[in-house]
Amino acid sequence: MPRLILATLVLSVTASVSAQSMTGPVDITWVRTGWNSDAIGVVTAQPIINPAGCPTADGYVSTSSRPGYQTYLSATLTAFALSTPVDITVLDTQCEGGRPVLIGINLTH
Repeated sequence: MPRLILATLVLSVTASVSAQSMTGPVDITWVRTGWNSDAIGVVTAQPIINPAGCPTADGYVSTSSRPGYQTYLSATLTAFALSTPVDITVLDTQCEGGRPVLIGINLTH
């Protein structure tokens, strides 16, 4: 019984650490880079989702230290160049630079 309780606790902590939300298809209107760091910001025509309650919800941001950064940077630039809608995945529990944290881009068509 104690093992079952421990396993349940570990699973619930793991689920909350990896909590995320996804937009529906959105159109990227701006791509911001830099700010004296290897970072990207994405602004959409649709309202920004802000599940973590970040103080500056004017776009989504991510830095190169995040896993998968180069992959979703490439997808972002491709979608922007082709005016293709995307689904954006953000963390539910963290902000970066006061903004929602971008952790994934799904190209849709």
